[in-house]
Amino acid sequence: MSARTPNNIPASGFPLPYTILAIQPDDLTSLQDASYTLAHYGHGEKPEVRSGLDLEAIGGLAAAHAPGSLLAAYGPEDHLTERLWRIAAGIDAVVLDVRLLARILLPGLRDYERATVERYIDWGSEETEYVAAGPEETVDNVAEPAETAAEADDTGPVESAAGTEDALKTAMLCRSLLDLLASQDPDTMETLILLAEGTGTGLERLLARMTARTARTASRGDTGSRGDHSARSGERPPIAHTALGPPTIGDGSCDTAEADGDLDPMDTEELARLFETGGLFESSMEGYEQRPQQVSMVRSVAGAFNEGEVLLVEAGTGTGKSLSYLTPALIWAVRNDQRVVVSTNTRNLQEQLFYKDLPFLLENLGLDFRATLLKGRSNYLCLDRWQQVTRRPADHLTAEEREAAIPLAVWARETKTGDISEHAGFNRSAGAGLWDKINGEGTACPRCVLKEACFVNRVRRAAMASHVVIINHALLFADLQSDHAVLSRYSHLIIDEAHNLERAAVQHLTLEVGGWRMRRVLGRMHAPEWGGTGVLAGLDRLAKKAADNLDWKAPLEAGTRMAIDRITEVNRRIEDFFRIASDEAFGQSDDGSARRTKLRYRAEDEYAGILRSSARVLIEGLAGLRESLGLLHATLDQVHDSWLDDRESRGNAIVAAMDFCTAMEEALFVLTEANEGERVYWVEATRSQPLSCVLTAAPLRVADRLHDDLFRPLRTAVLTSATLTVGDRFDYQLERLGLDRIDPRRLQVRGIGSPFDYADQVLVCVPAAFPTPRSDAFQDAVSRLILDLVVSTLRSTLVLFTSYTQLNRTFQDIEPDLAEHGVAVLAQGTSGPRSALLDRFRRSDTAVLLGTDSFWEGVDVPGKALEMVILVKLPFAVPTEPLVQAQVERLEDAGRNSFFEYQVPEAVIKFRQGFGRLIRSTRDYGVVTVLDQRVVGTAYGRLFLESLPAGSEIYPDADGLVEGVTYWFRAREKRRVERGSFIT
Repeated sequence: MSARTPNNIPASGFPLPYTILAIQPDDLTSLQDASYTLAHYGHGEKPEVRSGLDLEAIGGLAAAHAPGSLLAAYGPEDHLTERLWRIAAGIDAVVLDVRLLARILLPGLRDYERATVERYIDWGSEETEYVAAGPEETVDNVAEPAETAAEADDTGPVESAAGTEDALKTAMLCRSLLDLLASQDPDTMETLILLAEGTGTGLERLLARMTARTARTASRGDTGSRGDHSARSGERPPIAHTALGPPTIGDGSCDTAEADGDLDPMDTEELARLFETGGLFESSMEGYEQRPQQVSMVRSVAGAFNEGEVLLVEAGTGTGKSLSYLTPALIWAVRNDQRVVVSTNTRNLQEQLFYKDLPFLLENLGLDFRATLLKGRSNYLCLDRWQQVTRRPADHLTAEEREAAIPLAVWARETKTGDISEHAGFNRSAGAGLWDKINGEGTACPRCVLKEACFVNRVRRAAMASHVVIINHALLFADLQSDHAVLSRYSHLIIDEAHNLERAAVQHLTLEVGGWRMRRVLGRMHAPEWGGTGVLAGLDRLAKKAADNLDWKAPLEAGTRMAIDRITEVNRRIEDFFRIASDEAFGQSDDGSARRTKLRYRAEDEYAGILRSSARVLIEGLAGLRESLGLLHATLDQVHDSWLDDRESRGNAIVAAMDFCTAMEEALFVLTEANEGERVYWVEATRSQPLSCVLTAAPLRVADRLHDDLFRPLRTAVLTSATLTVGDRFDYQLERLGLDRIDPRRLQVRGIGSPFDYADQVLVCVPAAFPTPRSDAFQDAVSRLILDLVVSTLRSTLVLFTSYTQLNRTFQDIEPDLAEHGVAVLAQGTSGPRSALLDRFRRSDTAVLLGTDSFWEGVDVPGKALEMVILVKLPFAVPTEPLVQAQVERLEDAGRNSFFEYQVPEAVIKFRQGFGRLIRSTRDYGVVTVLDQRVVGTAYGRLFLESLPAGSEIYPDADGLVEGVTYWFRAREKRRVERGSFIT
C-alpha cells in the first residue's frame, strides 16, 4: 500500500530522536469508548498503520518503542491530549501537537488546517509504501514491521480509508516538520530551547532530546550535526536580524510630499476611457463589464485632483469604488511627483487595496510607482523588545507567555515586515499579554539602538518615498495628533468608508485609564509571578550574582530593590483606586444586581470628588516610582559592559516606563477634575473585578478639529462610502465632519447609484401585524418568525441585533429546532471569534448567523452563502450611553431637535449598512426582512425604508410574510432554470 511523500522539505541528515506514533480518532464526535487509527513511523522503515485501536493498545505500542516514543496528533482536542500524556508519563514518551510544529516552522501560511499545511509541503507524486496491520496484533510482533509487510499487504484487515489516510498524513507531516526543525540555524534553535524551557510542553522535551542527540553526535566528531545547542548559559547572543524590506509595491520613488509649484492636470476623458467598453480594464480583467456609475466616479475624483477640491461621493455597492479612486490618484501622483494618502476604516479593505487592487494597477497601468501599506505601531514587532525577552525569557515572560512566544521564533527571523497580522499561527487575542511586551507601541524609540533595523522606522521611511500610502483611520488621527510625525506633511487625502470617520476621530481623541492596562504596562518592569519577571527582576538577579567587591553592586541592588518596592506599592494603590471607583459606581447604579455598570459624571458630582481624593494618592505613588526609576537609570552607567551588554535596551525600557508614569499622572488629573466642557466623562465597571474598571473622557464635537487640522491644510480630499446621505442629502455628514465650513467653490458632493438592479434582486419585506419592540411578546415573535422563515426557505441567513441580550435569547430559542433541520446556528460571542464565525458561515450549506454591532457592516458574503438578512430592530444608539446623552443635551441646549438631527441620521446610516450586507454582486439575490414596526407605523420610521434602493412589500402578518418570501424564492428559482442561468 502507498501514500504520497513530501518533496520540498529538506532532509536534515539529523537522526530522529523519536519513533513517531501518529494518532487519528476514528470518530471526532465521540469522547467515550473512542477508537483510533495509528500510523507508526520509525527510523526510515515503511510506516505501519493499525485501525480500531483503543488507548490501552496505543499505550502498549508506545511502550514497545520506549524510550523514544513520540505520540503525535494534529490539533488534538484537550481530552485526547490529556489521555496521551497519561500514556507518556511512565515510558519517557512525548506528546506532540503537529499543528504547533507547523505554526512554528511555517509562519507564512493562510491558516493551519491540515490540508493547508499539506499543500504547502507539496506531497508530490511519489508514493510511500506502508504496512497495514491489524488491531489484534500483539506488542511482541511490532518490533519487526518490515518483516510483516508482505503478509500485511495480502492478508491484513480492511482499513478505514479516511482514518488511515489522516493518520498516515499526520505521521508524514510530523516527520517532515521534524526534519525542518532540525535544519534551523543555531540561533533559532537556541531561541526555541530557551522559550520552551519550563513550559512543561512536549516541545520542551523534544528539543531537549534533540539537543542531547546533537551533543552526542558532535562529541563523536560527526560533522553532519546541526550544531551544539547543549552549551547553554541561560542567555544567547543578540539576534542578527536578516529581514529585508518593508511592505511596498513597485520600484518608483516619490520625492515631494506636499503640493508646490505648477501641477500637471490629468486628461479626465482619457482616464474615463480606461473604464469604458474597449478600454484597458476590459482587456485586462476577465468578465469586466462597463459600469456608468464607475465612470462617473472616476471623472469626479479626477476633477477633484485637477481642481484642488474637497469631494464627497456616495457610490452604491458594486460601483467599484477602490479602482475609481486609486487609478486617478496614482496617475496624479506619478505625473506630479506627489504623495497621496488613502485611509480606510477596516483592515480588510486596507489589505484588499494593497494586495489586490494596487498589484493589478501596477501590472496594467504601465506606471512606475511605489505604494506602501502602513499600520499603527502596535501591529509591528519591536526588535529591541524581542531581543530582550528571547535573550533572557525567564526575566520577562511567564511560562504561558513563553509558550505563546514559541510560534514567533522562526517568523521573527524571516519576516520582511514585522507585521503580526501576516502570521496566522500566532493568536494575538490569546497572546495579548505577550504581544503587549514585544510590540512597537510605547517604546523609547529615539534612544533605540536598533533604529535602522526597526520595522516601524523602515516602513515609515518607505512611506515617505511612496506615491500612495495605505493607512487606516486610527493611524490617520495618530499622525494628526503627533503633528504629522508619522506620515510627515501631505496634500492629498482619500478617505474610504468615510461614514466611520467621525467615530474614528472620537475614539482616537478619547482619553482612557484602566486598571488592567496600568498593571500590564508596569508589569514590563516587574511582575511577581514565577519568581519575578520584567526588567527589574533581571537587574535584581544580576546584582545578586555580582561579586561583593564590585563597586556598582550595592547601588544597583539598592536602586533595583527600591524600584521594585515602589512598583509593588503603586500596584496596591492602583487596585485601591479602581476598587473605590468601581464600588462607588455600583453604589449609584439604578440596578443593584447588575454585573456591569456605566456611570456618567461631572466635575460637581460627589462621585468626581471621591475620584479626585483617591487619585491623589495614586498620582503621588506614580511620581515616586518615576523618581526611583530615574535614579536606577543613572545607576546603570556604573555597571561594566561585561556584566551589562544590553545597557541601552534595558535603559530604554526604564525610560519608557518613566514616560508612562508621567502620562498616567496627567491622564488621571484630567479624568478626575472632569472640568472640560467639551468632553463627556464616565466610568465603566464590572462587579468584583476592580481592575476591569475604566475611566473615560471623550470629545463631544470633533468637527472643529477635523476642519482646522485635517481638511483645511489639504489641496485635495476625497471622501467616499456607500452610506453618506440621509434622505438623499449630505447635510448631516457635512456638519459632523466640519466640511460645511469649506469654501463652497471647493466643495463638491456627488450621489452615484449602484449598478445592481435592486428591484429585481431584492425583496424588502415587513410584517404589518407584529409586536412592537417594547412589547413583552416581541422576543417570542422574533424567534418564531426566524425559525419559520429559515425552515420554510432553507436559505442561509444573517440576523442583525442591537443587543447581546436579545441575540443570546434568540440563539437559545431557535438553535435546537434548527439543528433538527440540519441548519447550523452561529452566534457572536458564543460560537467563536468574528473571523472564524464568518468562515464557518461561508462554508456551511445552510446556516443562520446571529450578530450584533460589528456585523452590521464589513461583512462580505456573496452568492448562495447569504440569501436572507433579518434586521430585528432599528439600530438606534442606546439612549443611556454617556456619549449619546451628552450629544442629545448639547443639541437640545442649542434649541435643536436632537432626535431628527442626530439619533435618526445615525440610525439610518447604520440601517443602510445592514441592508448592504445582502447584495454583493450582480448575480446575488435575496430577501431583507425588517421586524421593527416603527418603519411602517411612524413618520420617522418610514425614512428608513425610503433610504433603501429597493421598494418594500408589507405583508399582513408573520405567516403571510413567510408564505410570501417562500413563494418569492421559488419564483426566482423557476426563472433561473427557465433562463438557464446558474447563479452561485
